[in-house]
Amino acid sequence: MKPASVSLSDSIGAPVERVFELLTDSARLREWYPGCDGVVRRQGGRGKGERWTLRIKTTNRVADLQIEVIDYTPPTSFGWIELAPRAGSKIFFRLEFSGGATRITMKEIWIPKTLRGWVRGKLLRRRNAHRVFDGMIQNLRKVLGR
Repeated sequence: MKPASVSLSDSIGAPVERVFELLTDSARLREWYPGCDGVVRRQGGRGKGERWTLRIKTTNRVADLQIEVIDYTPPTSFGWIELAPRAGSKIFFRLEFSGGATRITMKEIWIPKTLRGWVRGKLLRRRNAHRVFDGMIQNLRKVLGR
């Protein structure tokens, strides 16, 4: 099965270190991740191997995402893999210094396990990476601007 992938970039007027610190702090995820209503840190120290449960609420449903941190390279990259319900879905963040600001790139990768899963993912797409990224950038700007 061919992976479905999307990459989006924008800038935030804050130093790379502050952006990385906010992105990787599970206690603050609900401040910037759209729809996140709560986070429970399940296991592991800060960094690779850490597991979180994210409670995501939308107008139509509530979902608990089980994720594991798979990329943790301060202060330039951070990423996780979803263990459930969309096992194998990955989100990566790359941070770059950009003249007093931070250039942030989010890449989402999803590899459907079956043809049926691919069809369901295309027809019943619940996550819109563009909408999530736009909301995330606006929230990061608001939090980091305080």
